[in-house]
Amino acid sequence: MDDFSSISLLSLAMLVGCYVAGTIPLAVNFSEEKLKLVTVLGAGLLCGTALAVIIPEGVHALYEEMLEGISSFNLS
Repeated sequence: MDDFSSISLLSLAMLVGCYVAGTIPLAVNFSEEKLKLVTVLGAGLLCGTALAVIIPEGVHALYEEMLEGISSFNLS
């Protein structure tokens, strides 16, 4: 399977999963308190996932930039 097909398949799987997960709170009648709890847990999950992806990517980018700067400094 080529790269485009794998990314397309993973994107489609994420689309379906997110849609199903997003419709669960709409299909179930929650009390006001439980709806707030679901909202807070969803926001926490979203923020935690974003931080788990963004922070390592940022550190990796900074580390690569630092290594490129050191290698170009040594060459001159």
